[in-house]
Amino acid sequence: MRNLTNPIVSEKGTVEVRGQAYHLQTISYGSRHHIHVFRKAELHRHGLVFTSQREYEMWKTQLGAQRELF
Repeated sequence: MRNLTNPIVSEKGTVEVRGQAYHLQTISYGSRHHIHVFRKAELHRHGLVFTSQREYEMWKTQLGAQRELF
């Protein structure tokens, strides 16, 4: 039976992109998977959510040019 009410959170660790450290998590609801990215030591603030690995990779290569973390 699929787990649709309780997400499965997997901690992926820290990645450094252009001198800034980010914390990565993946969250799964049944067949849906999301990548959550937060600035390191600012997990209480809003981060970014990506619905695919491709979106995450595009953000990572264009960091600073397109999006800001709030």
